[in-house]
Amino acid sequence: MLKMQNVVWLFAGVIGVGSLSLALAATPIDGWKSIPGAIYLIHGGTLADRQLPSAGDRKLSILIDGPPAKEMFDAIGPDLPETCSGAKGDRARDKKGGHCSYSAQDKASKEGPYRCWIGIDLRTGDSVGTVSC
Repeated sequence: MLKMQNVVWLFAGVIGVGSLSLALAATPIDGWKSIPGAIYLIHGGTLADRQLPSAGDRKLSILIDGPPAKEMFDAIGPDLPETCSGAKGDRARDKKGGHCSYSAQDKASKEGPYRCWIGIDLRTGDSVGTVSC
């Protein structure tokens, strides 16, 4: 029969292990982070003229906004000399299949002023452009 002191220690151990498990489950491992609000599309053709994906043409386009997009924007600089909008204060940056933009007009929006698009050809693994003006 268990003594009361042993029951208390057993209960404390279960609570401790449970709490540790929850903490580890909620913490990204090795620097991985989730991307809240990211959306994606699997398609054929280009993003602007997309078609249904086929066996010979299948691409993944991912749109990210908010703080993760700002982090990416900051990492891929420098700014391009021109933006699609041409609006004062807007900025754009490109690296192969990645395109990020800053829209001064969207500074107060819920999603924020930063947006990034990433494109991958799922057949070859190559990066592909996603955004066109």
